Amino acid sequence: MADEPKREFRASARNVRMSARKARLVMDAVRGRDADEAMVVLEYVNKRAAPAIRKLIESAMANAEEYGNRQGVDIDTGELVIATAYADEGPRMKRWRPRSRGMANPFTRYTCHMHVVLAERTWLDEKSKGRPAFAKPRHRVSKEARLAKKGIIVPADAAKAEKSAKPADKGAKAEVKADKKPAAKSAKAEKKPAKKAAAKSDKKTATKKKK
Repeated sequence: MADEPKREFRASARNVRMSARKARLVMDAVRGRDADEAMVVLEYVNKRAAPAIRKLIESAMANAEEYGNRQGVDIDTGELVIATAYADEGPRMKRWRPRSRGMANPFTRYTCHMHVVLAERTWLDEKSKGRPAFAKPRHRVSKEARLAKKGIIVPADAAKAEKSAKPADKGAKAEVKADKKPAAKSAKAEKKPAKKAAAKSDKKTATKKKK
């Protein structure tokens, strides 16, 4: 079984004398665009990282052409899309700057590693099932939901359910008390005549003994 042809083409630039934070500003502007369109955009971007990223995209396109010529595969570089573009921090270099009175202040030279991946748009759509692969959805969770998941606090919905259940319990207790009150009153009403009759009988017996 023959191997499937490559659909992604990469290019990397390591130890670029630039901070990764500044490179990411330019990469965010071209990520998801067509390779040819990104090349035109980078010509007019007034950032120091623009020429380096432009060369990186040219290198990835050249890798795609070289692979197509070597394997005998027809690859249209005009249909390639910048699927992935990111920059990682490289090694930092510590330097010293002379100051007045024989002092020296330290400062840092930053470097970064740039990476670009080109791919065909149709293949990206098939891979991501209609959603562009470079647009990753972000699922944000509130602080309350995170704490509730860890069991630190009670979820707001559960707390509301408890509050709503409490009045119902109070109503049930009130109904029970209301049912008990008539029964207690009737028992007291029955006891009163019995007590009066017993008191009368005691008085009669006491008067007969005196006589």
